[in-house]
Amino acid sequence: MHEDLSYVTLWHLSITLGLGLLVGFERERAGKEVGLRTFSFSALLGFLSWKMGVAYTIATLAFTAVIVLIFNLNAMRKQNSVEATTSVSLFLMTFVGMLVAQEQLFVAVAVTVLMLILLSWKEELVLFTRHLKRHEVHAAITLLLLSFVILPVLPRGPVDPWGLFDLRSVWTMVVLISAISFGNYILLRLYGARGITFTGFFGGLVNSVATSIALAQKARDGDPAVEDLAFRGIMLAKTASFLRNGITLAIFAPSALPAGILPVGLMMVVTLFFALRGRRKAMVTPPAIQVESPFSLASALQFGALFAMITVVGAIAQQLLGSLGFYAVSFAGGLVSSASTAATAANLVAAGRIEPMVGGSGVVLSSLASALVVLPLVWRGSHRVTLVRRVVIALALVVVAIAVGIALNPLFLEHYTSVDAWLRSRN
Repeated sequence: MHEDLSYVTLWHLSITLGLGLLVGFERERAGKEVGLRTFSFSALLGFLSWKMGVAYTIATLAFTAVIVLIFNLNAMRKQNSVEATTSVSLFLMTFVGMLVAQEQLFVAVAVTVLMLILLSWKEELVLFTRHLKRHEVHAAITLLLLSFVILPVLPRGPVDPWGLFDLRSVWTMVVLISAISFGNYILLRLYGARGITFTGFFGGLVNSVATSIALAQKARDGDPAVEDLAFRGIMLAKTASFLRNGITLAIFAPSALPAGILPVGLMMVVTLFFALRGRRKAMVTPPAIQVESPFSLASALQFGALFAMITVVGAIAQQLLGSLGFYAVSFAGGLVSSASTAATAANLVAAGRIEPMVGGSGVVLSSLASALVVLPLVWRGSHRVTLVRRVVIALALVVVAIAVGIALNPLFLEHYTSVDAWLRSRN
């Protein structure tokens, strides 16, 4: 019993020392006076003080405060700036030692890892914040407001007499899709200038239509290399939008995913093939794409209104006209926003208003519509016959891929059902 306790204590001491050494090594590498040994001692002191009692814990915190004060006074005497970050890190390291003493190992390790990220990525974080625009900060604040202030107080369940409009469900979908789009927008801002792959793919996740238009406009000058890049970007944007729709279905209505995964997957294969086939060996500076932040209060309300409208119209069409009515609504909705239509289909499947097969097929049709609508937009943006011809060929093969996917879908679903049943029997 005592041997086991000794081993546990030794293990906890090793973890404490290791965490202190990690943070101390980072501070030492950054050229700080408080480094490897001080942070290790601070963590061990926190560990021991907690084991010895409350009085020792208070004394340790007071002692750490004195050390921090002396350290900063010395820095000011040398006409250096106050080391606020290192001071807070030293305090945090003491608390990490206390957490290990309480056997809160996950929290202790998580806090240390977060500390290391924030300390080691200082230059990158500062550079990122300097490039942030005011409207992007406002967008992030608005997203937090809608997510953590408004969403929790919305009523659960339908709010209309017919049970068609679930305000909380609509708002949840708005928040999730907006958060994904905003995250993708940040990725586009970070990596868009590094190459057409990032530009087209991340731009397609944010807004494939806007990305396609922007790329098409860059091809107006008639430069074959730029036109080739524009075509690749458009294909990557459509690949990303198909992937986004499939992920939406997988997250919110996984039961509908088998019905749509084969056609949508074949569409992705076709567009990805053209994107890779169009790659040239010559290095050409990728076109700059100006995509505004996809999240604002106005855009959130617009997405929510469109999502709610497609949800209500789709449910009514399903009741009055059956599956064909929902398919028509899905195709028409895809011409406007395939993201909204995919989210609507997933929501209706999750609510039990339509069958999973119908929902998956609706996502396929909305994805097809979103691909076809690119053709006139590319012509309008570029006025390049050669670029439009390449897009026409690609879209024709996308239609063929959908036809093949729909034809093979019954066979695929049959095998999927058999495999799923076998896996369930094994469990």
